[in-house]
Amino acid sequence: MTLIRVGTSIFDIDAVVFDKDGLLFDSQHFWRGLAEIRIACLKKIEGFPLEAWCRHLGISRVAGKVVSINPIGIFAIASSQEEIIVTASLLHEVMNEEWGQCRRKAAEAFSQADDKLDILKVLHPKQGFPDIFRKLREAGVPYGIATSDDAERTRISIDAFDRFEHLRFLITPAEVKKGKPNPDMLLLVAEMMQVPPGRLLMIGDSYVDVQMAREAGSIGIGIPDEDWMREKMIPYASTIVSSLEEIEVIGGR
Repeated sequence: MTLIRVGTSIFDIDAVVFDKDGLLFDSQHFWRGLAEIRIACLKKIEGFPLEAWCRHLGISRVAGKVVSINPIGIFAIASSQEEIIVTASLLHEVMNEEWGQCRRKAAEAFSQADDKLDILKVLHPKQGFPDIFRKLREAGVPYGIATSDDAERTRISIDAFDRFEHLRFLITPAEVKKGKPNPDMLLLVAEMMQVPPGRLLMIGDSYVDVQMAREAGSIGIGIPDEDWMREKMIPYASTIVSSLEEIEVIGGR
């Protein structure tokens, strides 16, 4: 049991759960790099409807260059497997090919993009990371990550700035039936850590993170980049702050 101060609020918790992209790392920088590589691989599919794909996934381009990603769009929130299904569906609709063939082409393009992505080039740590991990370790507070990204990219990302081995858990869409904002990820963390969901502190940059916390009965802390995201968090968040630096371990019992 540990007392954590978040802004002006104090919570008695047993473990801390972090989102990854947008919270620990600059999400737009990462997403733009990933989108550029996926686009390059998808272009190899003859007749691929690239402009329609970008619209579907929430990718904005100017003069052929990715300039921004909609933070509540498919590309930002969905898992890779969900994005593959969306891509395959678009292929099936536009190119009228057999479903299995469309799914195979989409999966192969995404796999090629993953192989080509240099994760270290698209990572920009956010203010307060990795210091928050160090503070929790020194206080003996268990922590881990619940992300829509995959396990390997998460491992490489954390190891670039801290030690992945210090995480007590990593939950990705592969471990649950339903991803964010459904409560499955946090309920699994509670089961793994053998603590009540209400004693988990979930920290994220998107409303889906704090909505997941509300659905699970956990404490949801929002750290949004934009005012409009802050507004979307208000119905779900236990509190909203501006930075990871506003989180402090103040005592235990």
